Amino acid sequence: MDFGFAANVVNMMIALIISLTFHEAAHALVARLHGDRTAQYEGRLTLNPVPHIDPVGTLIFPMVGAMLGGFIFGWAKPVPVDSRHFKNQKRGNILVAFAGPAANLLLSIVSLAIFYAIGPVEEGSIWVAFSRLAQAMITLNAILAIFNLIPLYPLDGGAIIYELLSYDLRRKYEEYVIPYGGFVLLALMLLGGLAWVSAVAGVWVGIAQVVVRPFF
Repeated sequence: MDFGFAANVVNMMIALIISLTFHEAAHALVARLHGDRTAQYEGRLTLNPVPHIDPVGTLIFPMVGAMLGGFIFGWAKPVPVDSRHFKNQKRGNILVAFAGPAANLLLSIVSLAIFYAIGPVEEGSIWVAFSRLAQAMITLNAILAIFNLIPLYPLDGGAIIYELLSYDLRRKYEEYVIPYGGFVLLALMLLGGLAWVSAVAGVWVGIAQVVVRPFF
């Protein structure tokens, strides 16, 4: 493995860990704001990445993908939420679920602003690492947000769509979608059925560039 490839893998892994940490911390924060302290009591209302790390999803899976030359992708430990503490369970569940993708979209914009603020850097400059990290986080966070909004359980989009369904459709969703959602996602990944996620993420980044660039 050459140094350039290794450096890129490390850069992407750092970007992934930061992105997943913000994603899960956002879930925990919104749950707390709606009255549920479960995640807070379990130490998940924090930007310290350690409590959020899933050994397989945050470290092993993305590292193997990187070593095989694929795109680095992973997941963190789900934040525990007890919606019985919400004054309005439906609204609380929707907002908690949406908080993760929303945090990634916001982080994508912030990373883009940082990238523009740093500006062009010469090789060997101390700012090279920061510029490359910001650049990695722009696209990675957009992809994480769009992917997690797919309306399949156990993704956040699945939790959102579940709350929006009528009682009868919820029962069908529980019976026909929830038990197989993970397998469907895996099949889509292996068969290239999620290529559109990168395309949509690219559109988001393009829109963000139009909005952010004039400020720099």
